[in-house]
Amino acid sequence: MEWDKEASLRLEKIPVFVRRLARSKIEKHASAKGKSVVAVEDVEGAKASFMGTGSDKSTINANPFSLDTKAGEDKFEILKRSDEYEEEDGYPAMYHIDICRGEDVDCPFLIAEIKGVSQKIKDRLREVEFSKKLIKRIDGKILPHQRLKIAIASCPNCCSMPQIRDFGLHVRAKVYVDENFACNGCGNCLRACKEGAIRITGMSNESKVEASEGNSGQPENKERVVTINYDRCVHCGLCAEVCPTGTIKTEKKCFRVMIGGKLGRHPIFAEDLINFADESEVLNALDVCVEAILNEKREKRFGELVKKIGIEEFKKRLRDKNNISQKNVNNEEAVHSGINN
Repeated sequence: MEWDKEASLRLEKIPVFVRRLARSKIEKHASAKGKSVVAVEDVEGAKASFMGTGSDKSTINANPFSLDTKAGEDKFEILKRSDEYEEEDGYPAMYHIDICRGEDVDCPFLIAEIKGVSQKIKDRLREVEFSKKLIKRIDGKILPHQRLKIAIASCPNCCSMPQIRDFGLHVRAKVYVDENFACNGCGNCLRACKEGAIRITGMSNESKVEASEGNSGQPENKERVVTINYDRCVHCGLCAEVCPTGTIKTEKKCFRVMIGGKLGRHPIFAEDLINFADESEVLNALDVCVEAILNEKREKRFGELVKKIGIEEFKKRLRDKNNISQKNVNNEEAVHSGINN
């Protein structure tokens, strides 16, 4: 949707970390009024709708976070006003999953498709009756922020912002150097790496400059050794894609799992729970988080719960969960082996 100049200037004043959400809500507000161009009054109208303030008569008392006890007896009425409201099995879904649009727009940075793992997360939450159990624990009317916020991204660019969600994932292409394949000094990896995580020894400073400018940068009669600084590397896999010799490869596609992120008055970045997880470990991590939420005696924001319990305790619980899962797999394999024999 197009924006006029004054409305665009107003949008730029909104903090960048919520600008995408604000833009979506404002455009939805303008579209509902049959407009094709967003004007400044639409910005103000959307603000009035969201905050329950302002002069937009159509939105007075529409504050989605209102605690007005006279508003009705429906425990879910405030939740239903949220744009993200969904139902499953007759209950409001007490979680929301954001995924990036990489699969739909043929994103050049996409590492792997994520709609499959998103569906598996939904299936697991339904299987353990997360929504039903959480609703029973909450006294009074349920608010949108009481849902579990989940975000999944198909690469480390993290367009769906998993770093500020309760449970966040992004795909990684774990990279490594294969010493069986000699580097030819082309410099493609140096140019592709946005983090400056790659170093090639055996190239003179002059050669490195030439490589960064697109020339071969090859020194004569010198062995070139490629190293990756993993403190900087985000495992996007771009270096492996442009390496013509196979010196840099991707080992596997996996997930980084982060928990406990949030915005609000005191924003917190999510903490790393697993650096390289397969789908089964992702689901185990989700189970550990769900158990922590449902076993907490006093309902609170998940970010606060992570802070209270501590990330190391979550990691310990996850290790125990993974060990039990592995034992079950081994037992199943032993049973199948015995049957086949």
